[in-house]
Order: sequence, then C-alpha cells, then structure tokens
Amino acid sequence: MRGLLALPTGDRPKAIQNTMHGAWLLACTAALWVVSGTNLLAARHHHHASAASSYLEVESEWEADRLVEATAALLFDPVTNRVLFARNLDAPLAPASTTKLMTALLVYEMTGLHGFVSVLPSDTAVEPSHVPLRIGQRLSVTELVQDLLVGSCNDAALALARSTSGSVPAFVHQMNRKAWEMGCLHTHFVDPHGLASFREGQMTTVRDLLRIFQAVLNVPSLRQMLMTRTVATRSGNQLRILHNHNRLLGKYAGMGPAKTGWTHEARHTYAAACQRDGHPLLLVLLHSPDKWKDATVLFNYGFQQVKKSNIPAAPAQPL
Repeated sequence: MRGLLALPTGDRPKAIQNTMHGAWLLACTAALWVVSGTNLLAARHHHHASAASSYLEVESEWEADRLVEATAALLFDPVTNRVLFARNLDAPLAPASTTKLMTALLVYEMTGLHGFVSVLPSDTAVEPSHVPLRIGQRLSVTELVQDLLVGSCNDAALALARSTSGSVPAFVHQMNRKAWEMGCLHTHFVDPHGLASFREGQMTTVRDLLRIFQAVLNVPSLRQMLMTRTVATRSGNQLRILHNHNRLLGKYAGMGPAKTGWTHEARHTYAAACQRDGHPLLLVLLHSPDKWKDATVLFNYGFQQVKKSNIPAAPAQPL
C-alpha cells in the first residue's frame, strides 16, 4: 500500500500521485471498524437499512453516475491510487460543517490538544449546538475538539478558534494559509464552523476537501474522534452527551471515520472512509440532496471494483 493521496492542482488530471508516506499506512490498514449500538429511531434504522440493500450491486460507473445526485463527488482508492468515481472535482461549493475538519487539524497542530479553554460570551454567539456551551465553563481542548468532530458543535469551533489564535478572524486567516500550503487552491474559509454561505466566500472542492480529510486521518486522536458514536463529559453538575451525526456509522458495513455537514444552501456534505477486508476507500460529497444514499451507492460501487480487481487484502492493524 502507498502513502497519502496528493491530488494535483491542475485542471481535471487523469493521474493521482503520492507525496506522503507512513502515517496513512496505519489508517488505511487498520482493522475493520466495528461499531455497535444504535441511537436512531427504529423507523429511521429500517429506512437506512433498506436504502443500503437497494444498491448492493452497483457494478458500472454509468449506473453509479445515474444514481448519484451530488453536484460534486470523489471516490478514491488509496491502495491503488485510483480515482474510482469523479464528478466536478474543482467546482467550488459550500462545505458546511466539513469545514470543521480544517479547524480540528489546525487546533491539533497549534496545541497538540493540550490545555484548557474558558468559555466567553462571544463563543456562544452562534447557532447553538444540541448541548450548548455555558459562559464561564472550563473545558479541555480535547473535550472541545470532541464536541467539534462528534457533535459538530458550532460554539466549540468559536471557542477553539478564539483561544488558539487570540481571535476568530486570526484563526480563519491561519485556516486559509494552511489550505494554501496544502495545495487546496480552490478553498477559502470565512468562519471555523461552516455556517457561512458560498455567497459569503466559504468554499471548497471535493479535490481540496479530500486532501484536508486525509491530513486529519493521519492524526490518530482525530481519526478516532471521527468514528466515535457517543461522547459524554461532565462539567460540574452538567452531563453533556453528544452523538455522532454520521447515520451510516454502525449501519453500513465497514464504515469508519467521517465528518458530516448540512446547511440549507450547502445541502448535504460528507467526507468518509470505509474499509472492507483490509481495503479502504475514501469518499467526499458536496451539495448532495441525500448523502446517505449517494455514499451507499458510491461505496457499493467502489467495493465492487475492488472485488473485480482481485487486489490482495492488506493485513489488518489495530487502531
């Protein structure tokens, strides 16, 4: 198996090259992700189980292209360095909460996930999370990043940005500089949580977002958060329980780390890794009316291609 995908910056290339080695090997050869339990209603479980079984035999690219509704999509096989499916690789679109992947990556690089943050009034001046932060609350950076990646908490994004760089605008500037350094030339951030619209300047492409996603997967602690179903933390007398927004986690065979996103304008966005028999595939979707259906179609198609290629499975390694 090879290293980290390096997506070229030219227009719609036909080849995929590698530029990094080592850390991604562990991520790509990790043991089959097994998760248990359910936090969804039985009816919702039945709906997604039915949807998954409806697309079990997606064997042709034509059929996948007919079924997938996302405006932009990229399915990549890091074992063979092949793009298995691509649509509008460089079309700039709103990322919604997949923005938080860059936020988490930058916080990790600047803090090592060490330290504590006291919540200020400005941190809560955003569309609230399901379990909103309280002014004066003191949490570790690790707890806030868990809130960010598992619960997709917008207030956690503001608290992390402000505390890490001194101000949210300063952090966003560093997000854009980091994106440029990574070769994400069609990406621009306006905020650290993804609520800003495309008209406000928040944008990325499936090519760029896959680069960012892979960089996050190279960090074991962040990768583990992205595949955690539930996080429970206690602050004083307050018990905070957050659930992963990835509905395919524990429902779709082999589903691993992923980050979801949605706003009215961006529609569904998604960056996900899935693995079967030691063979990982990576998927990015932007502007999808139904990311669960699109992801199921493309992963089923991708694993059919892997099966046809008769590539030996990589030896599984524990996470």
